[in-house]
Amino acid sequence: MAKFSSQEIESQYNLIKTLLSDPEKYKDAIDAIKKDISYMPTELKKKLEEENITLLTDN
Repeated sequence: MAKFSSQEIESQYNLIKTLLSDPEKYKDAIDAIKKDISYMPTELKKKLEEENITLLTDN
């Protein structure tokens, strides 16, 4: 598996937080991320878990 830079992880993390700030508006994008969650970098998954952010449940 590829190693991701901390800058890439931070960028993806910020995007996810932005999308989750308005789940109705960004529903399609959130659903797409949920489908691809198995391909998400481990570092990003850990960062989301630390912040108690989950994409596995419906908002």
